[in-house]
Amino acid sequence: MPPTRRSSAQERSRELTWRLCALAAALLCAAGCKEKLDSIDLPGFELPGLGGPDTGAAPRALASAAPRALASAAPRALASAAPRALASAAPSLECDELPSAEEERRAKLPPLTALGKAVPAEPWEPPPYEVLPGVTLPAKIAAKIEQIDQGYARRTREHLVITSGTRDANRQARAMFTKLRLGEDLLQLYRNKAAVQEIKKAYQASSRKPPEQVVAAMESVIQDQIDRGIYVSAHLRRGAVDVRNRTMSSKERRAFLESAREVEGVLVIDETTPPHYHLQID
Repeated sequence: MPPTRRSSAQERSRELTWRLCALAAALLCAAGCKEKLDSIDLPGFELPGLGGPDTGAAPRALASAAPRALASAAPRALASAAPRALASAAPSLECDELPSAEEERRAKLPPLTALGKAVPAEPWEPPPYEVLPGVTLPAKIAAKIEQIDQGYARRTREHLVITSGTRDANRQARAMFTKLRLGEDLLQLYRNKAAVQEIKKAYQASSRKPPEQVVAAMESVIQDQIDRGIYVSAHLRRGAVDVRNRTMSSKERRAFLESAREVEGVLVIDETTPPHYHLQID
């Protein structure tokens, strides 16, 4: 082979090597790898310049080649390899935990049964995990939570605590009433500001009435929003579930995420205000 052809073949080989390295780095990044590029061990690749005086050339070449590889490979990688359970995601701003019984008492809200309307629940066997009072889980959602709990218990010998589930308009109205009475700014909590303003107007217009009548007015607005396809809280949609994580150790958090990945149709978001795992279940 003439020298020019041999040189050209070598150049193509080096370029192919760089492209493969860039693709590997792009796939690792797409899969959530946070390691630095220069610390990633890619077996079988002899990268020119690494370990020698020209060590800066490899990262620069890799950085320039990675975007091209990422542009074509990342969407496919994300579709096929990205984990369903995501840690440390940005808050959804639609996931609001229910107030505690003590908070409702401080807001002077009568017990739920005093309103003459119970939260509907589908029949299912008592699960091994803990479900806080007032939390409703449809049977199909409860079945997936039980699968996650089984994996979590297998890894940790502990069970999950479910702090919130699917709500109706009445339970959402009670939650927002309590938050308003305790001075919380709902406009900071929810993304849909227009929907919040509608609910706040109902609260303000009925503020001189007994608490249960105020809740009824807010419930009417929330139900009307639902009928129009507007959900001020993610928990008004079927499939939203909150899991307590403030008592979990780092090992238990990893065990939970691993268990959630084993169940199809589960997306996990690490919420921070207040701390909990928000699950969206198909």
